[in-house]
Amino acid sequence: MALDKITLDRIKTLHPKVRKEVLDMYTHANEVLLGKGVRLRFSYTLRTNKEQDALYAQGRTVKGTKVTDAKGGQSIHNYGLALDIVLLYDNDGDGKFEEASWNTLRDGDKDDVSDWLEVTRYFESQGWKNGFIKNGKKWDFPHFQKDFGYTWQKLQAMKKDEDGYVLI
Repeated sequence: MALDKITLDRIKTLHPKVRKEVLDMYTHANEVLLGKGVRLRFSYTLRTNKEQDALYAQGRTVKGTKVTDAKGGQSIHNYGLALDIVLLYDNDGDGKFEEASWNTLRDGDKDDVSDWLEVTRYFESQGWKNGFIKNGKKWDFPHFQKDFGYTWQKLQAMKKDEDGYVLI
């Protein structure tokens, strides 16, 4: 199975400490967990502070739907330790994966477990936290992070290597 070049390029932007692990997880999800007509893609990995600020502005100072409460530097994405997923579906069997979906219930491979749940369970089994829990409710289902126990405040204060990644 050919892997998604967009995702492979995005994996290269992650923190060096998690790159190989994420590549292995991504490969396993696509080659073992998901069926032929389903592919995992990472819609976001590393985000610059400028990109984060632009997302934060949505629904506030820029028209659109509010998508985050984190300003630049306040997201684990800003440190290359988070990723967001989307599932791609090849609806007509031509190998082109023309539909992007965030449907957490869809079972494209017809194995009686939703594709989203298969990926979530696997990533969590590898030590990645899914989404956020606020007021007892889990939200931001596409988000996964491995923060090594650091808050964004601690990550922001840490020394960085020559490529700008925090020294963990």
